[in-house]
Amino acid sequence: MPDRATVDQLSCGSSAAAAPFPSGGSPGLQVTDLLMTAERMMPALSRCIASRDWLDAFLLSAGLLQLVEDRMHDDPLQLRRAAVYLRSRSSPPRHWAGTLAETAATGGRLLERPSTTAALTAARRATARLTLQLAAAVQGPRHRVDRAGIDRMLTGVVQVPTLVGDDVVRIPACFRDFDLHPDDMDWLGRKLLAERVLEAEPTCVVGVRTSGSYLAPLLVASLRARGVRHVELLTHRPGQRWRRFERNVLRAIGSAGGTVVIVDDPPVTGRSVAATADAVTAAGVPAARVVLALPLAAETDTVPPFLRGRPSVVQPRSALTVHRHLDTDHVAGELARLRPRWRVDACRRRAEPTGPAPRGHLSGRYSVDVTDRVTGRPERIDLVVEGAGSGYLGRRAVAVAEQLPDWVPQVFGFSDGLLYRAGLPQLPGPVDEATYADRVAGYLAARRTRLPAAEDLTPRLSGRGPAWEVVARELSRLFGPLAPVAQATVVGPLVSALLRSPRPSVVDGATMSRTWYTDPSRPGAVLTVDFHEGAFSHLETYSYDPVSDLAAALGTAPSATLARRLRASYSRFTGDEVDDERWLLYRLAQAFHALRAGEVDPARAGDLCADAVHEYLAGHYLAAAPPPTSGAPLCAVDLDGVLETDRLGYPAAGPAGVLALAALRTHGYAPVLATGRSLGDVRDRCAAFGLVGGVAEYGAAVYDARDGTVEDLRSTEERLLLERVRSGLGQAGYDVDTRHRYCVRARLNGRRLPEDAVLAVPLLTDPRLHVVHGQSQTDVTVGRLDKAEGLRALALRLDGAEVVLAVGDSAADLPMLSMARIARAPHNADAAVRAAGVRLTRRAYRLGLLDACADLLGHAPGRCPACRPPSAAERAGAILTLLALHDGGVRTVPAQSLRVAVRGARDIVDSLRGRQPPAYRGGRVDHRPLRG
Repeated sequence: MPDRATVDQLSCGSSAAAAPFPSGGSPGLQVTDLLMTAERMMPALSRCIASRDWLDAFLLSAGLLQLVEDRMHDDPLQLRRAAVYLRSRSSPPRHWAGTLAETAATGGRLLERPSTTAALTAARRATARLTLQLAAAVQGPRHRVDRAGIDRMLTGVVQVPTLVGDDVVRIPACFRDFDLHPDDMDWLGRKLLAERVLEAEPTCVVGVRTSGSYLAPLLVASLRARGVRHVELLTHRPGQRWRRFERNVLRAIGSAGGTVVIVDDPPVTGRSVAATADAVTAAGVPAARVVLALPLAAETDTVPPFLRGRPSVVQPRSALTVHRHLDTDHVAGELARLRPRWRVDACRRRAEPTGPAPRGHLSGRYSVDVTDRVTGRPERIDLVVEGAGSGYLGRRAVAVAEQLPDWVPQVFGFSDGLLYRAGLPQLPGPVDEATYADRVAGYLAARRTRLPAAEDLTPRLSGRGPAWEVVARELSRLFGPLAPVAQATVVGPLVSALLRSPRPSVVDGATMSRTWYTDPSRPGAVLTVDFHEGAFSHLETYSYDPVSDLAAALGTAPSATLARRLRASYSRFTGDEVDDERWLLYRLAQAFHALRAGEVDPARAGDLCADAVHEYLAGHYLAAAPPPTSGAPLCAVDLDGVLETDRLGYPAAGPAGVLALAALRTHGYAPVLATGRSLGDVRDRCAAFGLVGGVAEYGAAVYDARDGTVEDLRSTEERLLLERVRSGLGQAGYDVDTRHRYCVRARLNGRRLPEDAVLAVPLLTDPRLHVVHGQSQTDVTVGRLDKAEGLRALALRLDGAEVVLAVGDSAADLPMLSMARIARAPHNADAAVRAAGVRLTRRAYRLGLLDACADLLGHAPGRCPACRPPSAAERAGAILTLLALHDGGVRTVPAQSLRVAVRGARDIVDSLRGRQPPAYRGGRVDHRPLRG
């Protein structure tokens, strides 16, 4: 077992040492941080070759090959990525911009120094030769392994670290997230020959990077071992252009009538594989001679629809090697080898393999009877055998478990890509929030101490989905068509600075409540079973900050009290405060992660993001605002187009809107909501902003936030009528929003219903109903109810308070505007409001709400000592400026963009001078909405 110093060195990301396996079994490289540079990989590769650890040596060599080939097709400014995005848009200006970006990327390659090109080509050739030799060694007895030749070849790759610099290796999903085994490529090689698709030589195997950098050499080795003499190796990342030597290889294959085989990990849509096949065809190989060789995640032999019609040879999931390794006899034999002190008397499978899980792993659960050879004591073991990854990519689970013995189940060993660990029962019922918060915080504190990282590598992962890039991409939506430019030049650097971890460590990546279990053998212990799954998976938003795990622990149904408890517990265990900006940004990143992992739908992901934004704004503007008193005058505010916009891709408030609510509360008024949105939205906004209540779904439902009661203003007959409409629209094929329960909201392909919808649902013409056509939906409401009726009912519940101010922007707001002492509409109001003679504010949207409040208060919100917002730290000022981009619609975008750009420029200048960027300092700025 490695001593503490060795383990700490490995935990810091140094992969230069091989640690012996802790619980028996063959030795192997053991690391906790899988993101490595070539400089760290080279010593590990040398040691693995010296110890004849062929699998780990192959994985490291294939990683070096991937680094070299990515550097050969480098796109440091993400110009090709921007070109693909822009040219996929329908507008001519964007298409022209995409063409310009593509031209610039091509021009950048022409400026490359010939000596650099030659050095990269030579390094690529040497690394590919070494990788192919190691692939042959991995596949075993069928191959003649030239060990002396491998040692000589190693000297040819020593220049790779110098050529690729600080580039970080990409982790192959095939051998990390899916249960592929090197033998599976041999299976595909046999099938390719058995189906006689390679009768005409020469042959070229093209791997779709990243997984293809690992799978293609194994397939080449298999074909060569079975007599296919002329087999070339290439890889391709969709969207790249072929280098000259690659194009020459493909042209030669096409001219000779040979075959190109494309290999990748199990496809989901198949778009990447199809893009590579099209690129091969464009290089001169006939489509009929391009064959797909793919393992599948399904039991069928059918490729995804996007790949159908292309020649293919597939390996169904049932044929994967992992199934043999999960066989009961194999498991019993491996457990006996991993734990020599045990005699395995019986092994029974308790459950069939589950999966594929979201990350593709299979598992099996077994009841094993063992006898201790020393004491003679019999014992029954609840054993779980689950996929973890091949070689050091999977053995990482053991490295992590060694450092966290008090937080993870007992680990028996690792073999053939499978982790052998103790099974645990589920938690006995729900756990209270305080206990859960302490459990998570204690675990993350232990990880931070025992699994430190040498450095935070995420700033180098542009284009690969680190947490900062995911959040920057989402926030860049505020810039509309200029989003890619804004992300690269302003928003990305800003968010990266805000999320820079002061004390980086290897995160868990899967801390949600469903991963925690009890251990009967350790009273009071609560353990996590996904300690090795989340981090470094293809679904992860990369981070080295434990706060990202803390945000993930909120789950997909967060509560404000749990959020506070998690942050408080983390601060108590670590001594570090979780600032509001990091908390907001990581919550946004986790919402995207949940969407990508299929845990939530887009609507729910938007709700999670809106909750995070609202909690952040409320903490800044509303913390000091007193709650409304009983009988306080009411100020009715519409949501869409007044308090909230959807520029982020989901409806959310902005700084100016929340400042307006704070000013009203400070001066003794009670802001309430009056909207056509769902009761759930009203309830969430009341909780976030401390409102006393609201009117939902066009006056059909009244919500009293003081006691959480809901009043349904519809009659029984009207409720039954709306249910018939709901059923009719659903049967007619329209999308009916299940969140609206007191009116009916429906769409057709994300748009409002067509005029002929009444032909399918004649009930829409019933005179008791009112149909409201919005921009992206159609609402069906009770004709006699409106926002004014709802406000009257709410006012009665709130001790008969008077409605002194109403702010709305659409025809549905006219009844409530007519009942208020002061009625205002922001400058973006629709034609019906303008025609009714409602007084318009000078500015639009949330700034218009500020103007309306100024007419009531006698001064602009935030401009008097009582309602002036607190000065913001530099970090907060950066976020507030960004969120305020559309507070007044497109008119405020230039000025706010200039503010954001100035902050970004200051960050860059300070970074060049070696100072912390302003976004990370503790200075304070005055942040109030623009006057103009």
